[in-house]
Amino acid sequence: MTSTITATASLLPTGQLSTQPPIAQVIPILRATFSLLRTFLSQASRLVVALATPLLIFVPLISRLLGPVILVFHIVLDVALYTPYTIISSVAVALYPIYMFCGVACIFGAVLGILGRSLVTLSNNIIAPELPKAELLHPKLSMRPKKRRRKSSFVEDS
Repeated sequence: MTSTITATASLLPTGQLSTQPPIAQVIPILRATFSLLRTFLSQASRLVVALATPLLIFVPLISRLLGPVILVFHIVLDVALYTPYTIISSVAVALYPIYMFCGVACIFGAVLGILGRSLVTLSNNIIAPELPKAELLHPKLSMRPKKRRRKSSFVEDS
C-alpha cells in the first residue's frame, strides 16, 4: 500500500504530477480479489456436490415418507394464507376507485372549506371591521349582572 501511495505522488518523467485518478489504482486490486473469490466459490461448490451426491439416494425415500405432512401443510397454507390474501387483494382492487374518489373528495372538501372560511373572514373584515368591545375597554360598564357568592352554612367549631 505504501508503494502505491509513493508511486502516486512521484513525478512523471516530464516533471508533472500523475493525473491518474485513485480509482484507477483500486480497479486492478478489486479485479484480482474477485477473480480469486470466483475461483474459491467454484471449487467449494464442486466439493459440496461431490459430498452430497451419495445423499441423493435418500431423497425419494424421504419425500415419500413426508408426503402426507407436506400435503397437510400445503392445504393449511392454502386455507390460512393464500385464500385470504387473494380475497383481500381482489376486494382492494375492486374498491380502489371508490377509495380514490372518497380521498379526493375529502381533500377537495377540506381545501374548499378552508378557502371559504378565509374568504368569509376577509370579506367580513373589509365590510364591517370589528370594533373594540366595550367590555374590554371598560370592564365596570358591563351590562351582565355579576354572580353572587353563596354564603356557606358550614361553621367551624372552635
